Formats: sequence, C-alpha cells, structure tokens
Amino acid sequence: MSVNILDKIKQMLVPGEPLPLNPGKIDRAKIRGYNKSRLTNVDRKSFCYAPSVNMLFSQNGNVTACCHNHEFPIGKYPEQSISEIWKSAKADELRQNMKDWNLSHGCQICDADLRMGSYEEVRARHFDSLPQQGNYPGMMEFLLTNTCNLECVMCKGEFSSLIRKNREKLPPLASPYDKTFLKQLEEFIPHLHETRFSGSGEAFAIDMNYEIWEMIIEKNPKCVIMVQTNGSYLNARIKDFLSRGNFQIGVSLDSLKKETYEAIRLNANFDRVMENIQYFSGYSRNKKMKFSIATCVMRQNWKELPDFINFCNNIGAVATFHKVWYPQKYALDNLPADEIKGIYKYLESHKFNAQTTIQKVNVAHYEYFMAVVKQWANADRTAEIKQKEEEDRVNRLPETELYTYFQNKLKSHINGLAYTETEKEALYNIIIRKLGAVINLQQDEQAKQVLLRHACRWPVSVILDSFEKNPVEYLFNQSKKILDTQKMEVEDEQ
Repeated sequence: MSVNILDKIKQMLVPGEPLPLNPGKIDRAKIRGYNKSRLTNVDRKSFCYAPSVNMLFSQNGNVTACCHNHEFPIGKYPEQSISEIWKSAKADELRQNMKDWNLSHGCQICDADLRMGSYEEVRARHFDSLPQQGNYPGMMEFLLTNTCNLECVMCKGEFSSLIRKNREKLPPLASPYDKTFLKQLEEFIPHLHETRFSGSGEAFAIDMNYEIWEMIIEKNPKCVIMVQTNGSYLNARIKDFLSRGNFQIGVSLDSLKKETYEAIRLNANFDRVMENIQYFSGYSRNKKMKFSIATCVMRQNWKELPDFINFCNNIGAVATFHKVWYPQKYALDNLPADEIKGIYKYLESHKFNAQTTIQKVNVAHYEYFMAVVKQWANADRTAEIKQKEEEDRVNRLPETELYTYFQNKLKSHINGLAYTETEKEALYNIIIRKLGAVINLQQDEQAKQVLLRHACRWPVSVILDSFEKNPVEYLFNQSKKILDTQKMEVEDEQ
C-alpha cells in the first residue's frame, strides 16, 4: 500500500463510540417452533442460556459462552480472573442479548439452523438442561492448546501444533494457562455438572487436561467429562482415568476406508483407531454413557454417509455430521448446483431402520444434513455471482484506487441504513478508524495491501457487524488469520 493511501486513512481516525446495529428479525413462527422443541421445564424467555451456564476457555485466553461463538468474548485470561470474567459486563451483555433474541453477536450458526426450521439441530438447546447457578457456571469447555499428533487436510495450525510447525512454518502457540489458572479452577470445579475437552488439539495429548481431570475426579466425581478425540491415543494412563472418571467419549472418524481415512487424517493409523473405537464403545456401554462418532463431510467422503449411519447403529454410537467450509477445495457447498443436487439425490435414495432410540437419532441427523445439502442445491446463486464479479473487479483495481473504492462502498451502504445523518457519520468514522488502526499495525507493506483488498471484497454488512462490536486488538488478531490463510492458499495453488 502506498504512503498516500495510509495518510488518507490516518486522516479519518477520529474517536467515536460504536453504534448498535439492528439485530436480524426472527419470524415468530420460527420462535414458536423452536420453543416447542425445547425441554418442557425450561424458561423459554431466553433464546439461549449458554452465557448464564457455560464458560469456554480458548487457546489464546479468550473466554466465550460456547464453542460456536468466537466473535464475542466475554473476557480474557490472565488479564481477568475466572471469577471476574464470569461476572463481567460483557457476559451480562450477551445474557441480555439472548433474552432479547438478538443473535447478531456471533450466534450465526444457531441463527441459520433456527431460520431453516431445523430446531433439533440448534446448538443452543443443549444449555437448556444445565442449571442456572448464578455465581457459578454449570459447565466449562477447555480448548487450552493446539497440541495434536495429526495434520488433517481440513484443519489449520490454530488447532494442530504439527500443522502450525510443518505446513504453516510458524512458531508454537504460547499458552496463557498456568498453575494460577488451575488454582482458580478449584473454586469452580465442585459446582460443575459437565465439562468438555474438544475443538482444539488432541485432548489425550494435552498435559494440563490430565491435571484438570484429576481435580474433577477428586472434587466432583459425578461431573461429566466429555472428551472428543481423534481416536489414536489409548494407553494404560488413559484407561486408568476412564475407570475413575465419569467420561463421555466422542471419536472423530472421517472414513470407513483405510486409504481415504489416512489421506484425510495425516499421521493416523486407521487400524489402530478402529480398534480403539471398539474399546471406547464398550467402555461407554458399560458406563451407560453416550458414545458418538463425528464425521467431517467433504468431497472425499460424502458417499460414505449411509455407511456411517449403519456403522454407528451397529456399535451403538450417535452419528453426527459436520460441514466443512475450509479449504474450499474440500467443501461441498461451493460445488455447481447440479453436482450438489446429485449428492442430495444419492443421499435421499438410502433408507434406514429407525426403531431404537439411537437409530432414530441417527436418522434425524442424516435427514438434517440432507436438508442442508438440499438448501445448498436450491440456493439462489445470483448474489454469489454478483459477489464473484465484485471480487474480480477489486482484484483488477490498481493499488492507488483501493482506499477510494472501499470508502465509496462503505458510504453507499451506510447511507441506506435507517440512521440519522449524525449516526451515519459516526458509524462511518468508527469503521475507518478501526480499519486504519489494523492496517497500520501491519509491518509488511504487501500485507497491508492484501488486507485492504479483503476489506474491499467483503460484504459491508459483515464489516459493520465485526468492526462495530470488536476492539482493534481482536480485529488485528483476525487479520493475522486472514494473512495466514492467504499464504496457505497461495502455497496450495503452487
């Protein structure tokens, strides 16, 4: 980016407070349908109770209300203690948003399932079963580090230490969690009903997890310890913990074919994983605990979905299917509409027994994923085509015209909002101020240009939603992820 463009941005860096954005309107019929699907004894005044019952500790110290909302942290460790985070103003703000049915603060996943009418798949429902205890959460989720022994093709260094080292060529992530964190946890452990160790790294490869499990077994042995594992770890130490704790196991398995599985989950041994799955299945059956198999559905394995249902039915496991968005070359949603329709037709042609509880649950999950595929197939591609045309136009713009393009695009969108002129001007200045700050924090000139081109390509509504509510520090960290992704995509093309 040339100096004169940066000077223009700097000139717009004026102070201003964020303006609230109008939350998306939810159809009342959808609200009624969703509430009808919830537990009978739950207070339906709030869309989701995650902020009132749960804390999720992510690798960088950010604490969020659930594993699906990374955009609206309620605090950060060690800048704040666990207790301070739980009682923070940000936590109260998100709790109020849920009471207002305002899903604009990072709740896009639940919002999409709600609007689609897939009420049983809305993740918020899980938190209905947890007690609200005021001073203490009833659940905690621990994503403490990215330590992992695999390099799955659809994963990132953010979630795998080996990918970060070998594929991304980046230094290890430093964990903020220490002995003080464990000491602070002692107050909270006796009040927990459930804990989760999933979503980042391999749970059985993270040393601090074992310290927390030991604490739970000693102070609160009835607490559920949910572990999502890649299935490659099983030794005497793990079996000892399983025998003493109240563990609920889930295994990630992306193919029932050795060649396909090992091509997706690099470094894994298919035969060993399948053997371990049998052990975990038997353990769960003896403990009368739920056992689950999670599959990341992508171009390499979508034909196996019917086989997964039959496999899970046979071993008494709940089958869950996860959508893959990254890298795009593995995703299904961006395939041509005719190909997606072919996938739907194939999946629809399979029928299953639905007599036992697990069979009924698995069929419901299968039908939900089919509904998602059908939605992809029937999606209006007009907006997508227009977006592609705009991206091509931005890619052709010379460096000196990028800022003006973004400025005009931002003004045009804000002028269409139902705000006063004063509010419009303030909102415009906020976005420009934060964008300029994020770009100025970059030391590499090429990185600055890449970020400005990204800003030009993004839908303005997305920019407003993210920039209005998040601090510059968070936006800068997100910009680094964008640059890392850009670098990997270039390497893939090469």
